[in-house]
Amino acid sequence: MSQKKTQASPPGVTDPHGADDVVLIGDVVASRRAPDRLALHDTLARVIDHVNGDVTALDPLVVTVGDEFQGRFATLGSALAACFGLRLRLAPDVDVRFGLGRGATQTLDARHGIHDGPAYWAARSAIERTKERASRAQTRTARTTYEPPEGDALGVGVAVQSALDCLDLVVGSLSTQSTTILGGLMDGRTQHEIAADLAVSPSAVSQRVRRDGLGVAVDTMTSLSRMP
Repeated sequence: MSQKKTQASPPGVTDPHGADDVVLIGDVVASRRAPDRLALHDTLARVIDHVNGDVTALDPLVVTVGDEFQGRFATLGSALAACFGLRLRLAPDVDVRFGLGRGATQTLDARHGIHDGPAYWAARSAIERTKERASRAQTRTARTTYEPPEGDALGVGVAVQSALDCLDLVVGSLSTQSTTILGGLMDGRTQHEIAADLAVSPSAVSQRVRRDGLGVAVDTMTSLSRMP
């Protein structure tokens, strides 16, 4: 999951990738019910810093207002890798949701981090869609929505969303221990190493990997993280 981080757009310069960027907007689910909002913010900021060190970004993830954060990426795969890293590292104590939009972007004021453009509008629409879907019983596990650019004739967006819906169902149904195991596997740790960290037998980890479909989740996340 680790990749080298790139620098944010310099002041006064339009990023050359701006015609086809992927914007990620995320926030914390039910953050107003958190018993300690300062501790929540500190945890979110720490994990965002960690993910920024792992995942390539045009503009690294940053907390904007309250518990909302956003970042800009050159590829859908990088944006999704950031989503996966954030969700697994924050779980089980902090639940997050995401909206991703692809399209043109414009840096209005790089010094103050002010951006605009269709990709930002699409990401905003996408996270609102995530909230709406999660509010319904039949789609309550929804945490990630991708809004493709106009003219997605090949239906890539539909295929990506279908995969994300299945992942959200799997991850949202995992126990705390299985979520920890999945996070370890995505970080490249072996089942023996994860077992030692959890003070359980390697066979117990192996059983959870098979029973909960963690291998399928790892393969799916890895494939999605490589998308252009």
